[in-house]
Amino acid sequence: MATWQEAGRVRHGRRRVAAVLLGTGLVAPNAAAAPAGAPVWQVAIAHDFHLPGDDPPVHYYPPAAAQFDTTGVLRAFGDGGAVTWDLPVGHSGNDGIIAWGRWGHGSTGGDGRHGGVDITGGEGVRNAIYYVAGSTPEVLQGAARYSLLGGQVAPTAGEGGMAATTFLENGALEADFGTGKITLKLAITVPSGRYDLTASGLHIDGARISMTADSRLQVTGVLCFAGCAATLHGFFAGADGERVGLAYNIDIEALSEDMNGVVAWRRD
Repeated sequence: MATWQEAGRVRHGRRRVAAVLLGTGLVAPNAAAAPAGAPVWQVAIAHDFHLPGDDPPVHYYPPAAAQFDTTGVLRAFGDGGAVTWDLPVGHSGNDGIIAWGRWGHGSTGGDGRHGGVDITGGEGVRNAIYYVAGSTPEVLQGAARYSLLGGQVAPTAGEGGMAATTFLENGALEADFGTGKITLKLAITVPSGRYDLTASGLHIDGARISMTADSRLQVTGVLCFAGCAATLHGFFAGADGERVGLAYNIDIEALSEDMNGVVAWRRD
């Protein structure tokens, strides 16, 4: 079993990471199996490749032990087993409450659902796992507004390199914890152009954010003439729901590849 320790505060870019987990083994696949006293994190991912029965390619994993390195990037999470990564991570961030980044070029490790997958990509192709991870909230009440914190990861379109080709132009999210509903607006620009995502009726289930039968998502953009559709999964993080993490998939019918990525939000 993995051994864990809590590291002191470390610098990551201009952000200060409050707690970083160091592990010598693989991540525990669920919270019940986490080592005693180990902090647990929620994780949501989106990915460019497709596994059988894995469509759309966005997933949420409930609180479990997760492994970070001393720079604050996610190195392992659990999805029925361990999924690990020991190569460079693109455009990552971590403020101690929420973390995000991109795994690309190489193969994932571990025996989890998304372990042992080659995500190298090549010219005109990209394969990656985009992650957002957040601590578990303690109190969610009233209503809150959120603005963009991060998530511009490389890329959701392009050759699969580490160059940042995805830009979050603007966004706003409102949550009513009394009714359990969320509305959001998000503008994303990729090489093919700008796309605007609006969503209402997203459901709050504990800390989790999910789509239900009454959710309404709409995508407009330069190549949506043939149709665009979106799928979202995510969570609230921090003591009072100070952060939100979302993973998204936008299916653009006119393109051969989908738009995938993650967004981190901060409470205003």
